Amino acid sequence: MNSISDSLAIAFQHQQAGRSFQAEQIYLQILQEQPNQVDALYLSGTLAHQLGETAKAIAFYRQALAINPALASVHSNLGIALKQQGLWKEAIQHYQEAIALQPNSAQFHYNLGLVFQQLGNLESAKDSYRQATILQPNYPLAYNNLGLVLLQIGEVEAAITCYKTAIELQPDFAEAHQNLAEALLLSGDFDLGFAAYEWRWRMFPPEQLPNFATPQWDGSPLDGKTILLYAEQGLGDTFQFIRYADLVSDRGGRVILACLPAQVELLKTVPGIEQVFALDEELPQFHTQAPLMSLPYLLGTNVETIPAKIPYIFPPQSDNFQLAASPETKLKVGIVWAGNPGNRNDSKRTCGLQPFLPLFKIPAVEFYSLQVGKNSQDLAQLPADIKIQDLSSYLHNFSDTAAAIAQLDLVLTIDTSVAHLAGALGKPTWVVLPFIPDWRWLLQREDSPWYPTMRLFRQESLGDWAGVFAKVGQEILKYEV
Repeated sequence: MNSISDSLAIAFQHQQAGRSFQAEQIYLQILQEQPNQVDALYLSGTLAHQLGETAKAIAFYRQALAINPALASVHSNLGIALKQQGLWKEAIQHYQEAIALQPNSAQFHYNLGLVFQQLGNLESAKDSYRQATILQPNYPLAYNNLGLVLLQIGEVEAAITCYKTAIELQPDFAEAHQNLAEALLLSGDFDLGFAAYEWRWRMFPPEQLPNFATPQWDGSPLDGKTILLYAEQGLGDTFQFIRYADLVSDRGGRVILACLPAQVELLKTVPGIEQVFALDEELPQFHTQAPLMSLPYLLGTNVETIPAKIPYIFPPQSDNFQLAASPETKLKVGIVWAGNPGNRNDSKRTCGLQPFLPLFKIPAVEFYSLQVGKNSQDLAQLPADIKIQDLSSYLHNFSDTAAAIAQLDLVLTIDTSVAHLAGALGKPTWVVLPFIPDWRWLLQREDSPWYPTMRLFRQESLGDWAGVFAKVGQEILKYEV
C-alpha cells in the first residue's frame, strides 16, 4: 500500500500528464482518509484551477489555509483565483500575505502588480513590478508590464527603456515589441516605430493570420499590377490609413480594397481605389497585397511626410435626411461620447455623456448625437430641459454618418471612428483625449499632423475630463463659423 507522499507523487504525475480524472480520484481518496491533508487540498485546488473550475479551486485553497495559514504558494494561488473572479480586494490581501511569508519571490510581487494595474492603482503597480525586476533582473514579463504602467503615468522614455530590456531578455517577445512600437510612435519616432509595429502579426497564432497565395507588397513600383489593400483593425484605423491608397496607385498599382461592410459604400469615394469589397466577399484576382496599417512603413512615412491632403473621403450626394435647427442656432455640433467597449483602451478614451452637460447650456448651439449602438440610449437619462437631437435612427452605415457630418459646423468627439471620419472629410473636428492617448495623437501638441482641420483637447492629469470640457466650453463660446 502506498504512503500518502507516494500517492500524492503519483497523483501529481497524472495531473502533469493531463490525466485529470486519475489525479482527482487519488486526491479524493487521500482526503477521505485524511480530510485535513494540506498537500492534497492544495493540489486538488490546483487541479480544479487548471480545469477552469475557479470557485471549486478557491474552496480547496481556503480549506488548506484554514489548516495552515503559513503557506505562501497557497495564498498566491488563491489570489490568482480571486482575481479571476473579480474579487480584487481579497486577491490583494492574499498576494500580500504571500509576500509577507516569502518576500523574495519576484512572481508574488508581479502578481500583486497585475491586480493594482487592473484597478488603476498605477503607482502601487509600478512599485510591485519594479520590485519584481529587482528580485529577478531577468524577468521580461515584469519589465514589459512596468513599461505599460510607466507609459500610462506619462514616463514615456522610461517605458521605452523597459520594453527594450524585456526584448533583450526575450528577443521573440512579440507583445514587448508591439508595446515598444506604440511608445516610439507616440513619441514621434515613426522610423523605428513603424518598423517595430510589424511585430503585431507575431502576437497571433498562424491560423488567425491573413492567408493569401500572393506575396505581401514590399513598396517597390507596381507597374500596372493589381494590389489588394485590406483592413486589419478598427473602423477608425481604416479611415485613417485609407489615405495611402492614392500613393499606392501612384506607384503604378491598380488598387482594390477589402474592408468592413459598414464602410464599403463610403470608401468607394476615396481617390486611387478602383474597387471596394467587404472582407467576407469573394475577391477578384490580385498580384500582391498589403495591410493598410503597414503602408506608412512601406512608404517611409515620418511625422513631416504624413500625406494629409484632405478631404480624401467624400459624403454621398443624397438627401436622405436634413438636420433640423431652430432659427436662433448659430453653431451645429455633432457629438460622440463612447467608443467600442471591445477596444482594449476604451475605458481610458470613453468619457461618457456627463462631461458634456455644461456645454448643452451654451446658447445658440444645437447639438446632434452621432452616437450609435447601445450608448445612444444614454440620451434618455438627460435632464428634461436638455434637448439633443438623436440621429442614431438615421445612421445605418458610415455613408449616413458622413452625410450627417457634412451638415454640421463642428464635430466634438472622443477618440473613435467618427473622429477619423470627420477628419478625413475635412470637417472641423475637436477630439477629447485621455492623459496618455493612443499613439497616433502624439504628445503635447494641440493639432494633428494627420488631419489639418482637427484640434486636440488633452487631459492634463489622469482622468480629468472636467478640465478638458471646461476648456472646450471656453473655446465654443469663441468659435465662429
